[in-house]
Amino acid sequence: MSHYCKLFLILFIVALAVSTTAQAQDALRYEGAQPDLPGMLQLDFGFNFLSNAPDSMDTRIWGSRGFNIYYLYPVIPMKDGSKISLHTGLGLGFVNYSFENGVTLNDTQDSTSIIPLDRDVYPSLQKTQLSVHYLDIPLELRFFAKDNYRGFTCALGGRVGRMINSYTKIKFEEGGTDKEDKFKRRYNLNPWRYGAYAKLGFRGITLTGQYMFSELFTPDEGPKVNNYKLGVTIGLF
Repeated sequence: MSHYCKLFLILFIVALAVSTTAQAQDALRYEGAQPDLPGMLQLDFGFNFLSNAPDSMDTRIWGSRGFNIYYLYPVIPMKDGSKISLHTGLGLGFVNYSFENGVTLNDTQDSTSIIPLDRDVYPSLQKTQLSVHYLDIPLELRFFAKDNYRGFTCALGGRVGRMINSYTKIKFEEGGTDKEDKFKRRYNLNPWRYGAYAKLGFRGITLTGQYMFSELFTPDEGPKVNNYKLGVTIGLF
């Protein structure tokens, strides 16, 4: 079983355990079009950017897309007359940065730099990318204009994550054939990430903005840059 299959299986077991416990305690349930399950399963799709990045780290917007998937459980659910709830849970974050200028990462034991790719090795370069994956714990304070989690909604939250995978990928053409080199390394990336986000929308669909206070790389071991993301969050239930 692959590493990711194991993680998704863990998430499923946690969600199932929480669901069973909540049913036994007659916890809050959703009405209407949503399944009769406690909590929220959310898919967050967006585009990643780097603040204060040097010109060598310019990114392509479309290639720098990523997504998160989270299960959020209402630790303080909405009650009669209340329109605010507090949620926490567990999720996976998949972050990509597609570099504009034909560069990649080069790391030593305690330093990472941005270097141009050798065009003799990659004469027909198509894409160069950094991918980082995280296991996250979010905490979200949410407002709904109507009962039963309906109507206009906004939310403020934060998340703490642990890096679980990182690699660079180079796509190129050789002899009329598309090829790909992948280098799985740590690249002195910060093993932890933490930041805040805000959401604004209607019921299960919101516009989302996120800023990470933690630096992308371990301090003093790489470029001093921070992630921010703009996107859309969809409530699957």
